[in-house]
Amino acid sequence: MSEYSESENAPSTAVQISFCQPDDPWILKKIIVLLEIIFGSKHVFAIYEKLKREPFEVGAFFRGAMRETNIKCVYDPVKLNKIPKTGPLIIVANHPFGIVDGMIMCDIAARVRGDFKILINSVLCVDEDLNNHFLPVDFDQTKEAIKTNIATKQKATEAIKNGIPLVIFPSGHVSTADRFGFGKVVDAPWTTFAAKLIKESNATVVPIFFRGQNSRLFHVASHISMAFRSALLLNEARKRFGKTVEIEIGDPIPWRENEAFTKRKDLTDFLYAKVQSLQ
Repeated sequence: MSEYSESENAPSTAVQISFCQPDDPWILKKIIVLLEIIFGSKHVFAIYEKLKREPFEVGAFFRGAMRETNIKCVYDPVKLNKIPKTGPLIIVANHPFGIVDGMIMCDIAARVRGDFKILINSVLCVDEDLNNHFLPVDFDQTKEAIKTNIATKQKATEAIKNGIPLVIFPSGHVSTADRFGFGKVVDAPWTTFAAKLIKESNATVVPIFFRGQNSRLFHVASHISMAFRSALLLNEARKRFGKTVEIEIGDPIPWRENEAFTKRKDLTDFLYAKVQSLQ
């Protein structure tokens, strides 16, 4: 007779995840979902569904995600221990992968502080439990999107002031190769949103650099169709399962050092350089 744990029999609270945009035409949504299935979304969703069968606690969820995907994150534990345990904190990083780097950042933030908030694409904000930690960023130009982003900014400010660390990928988009996908892989230009929050909250900043990049197929697809690019993000995550991801954690940058920059653009450029210097 097969033996099953109680958690295996427990109902899952998982919801379907896709990179379809809400306002995409229905035929485009069908195409994206089909491509996501072809490129491995069922495997990704099976892991997510398994994790959702357990009582939800954010730290345990992301530790479980790292375990179930068999992704080994390599970093200097001394550097991890240098991250402040109290006070306003913002963690910034480059964004080479799309899902895996976000998962790792959530795991690190949860290990350091127990709680965290992360700015994330609004299409991924569909899980009620995770939404307590996800702050949606809507890339549409609608009035509703503007309202969403204003609310996110307010919640981010409140979180930082309450000592809850904020995780930000300042580029807002997954790194892409230039020259039609065959050139150098770089982050999209960083927005000044992180700098604005830093100056308003007097936050310490921890820079993190992820080594690696997505497949050439992803970068070429990025220059052909945004729908194709989005559909491949789950595939890029799946291909990292069972692999090692190396990251470099920088020394915390105290507020007094960031305070010297009067312009948000200058502070943004400084933080970008700090992240890039870790490679």
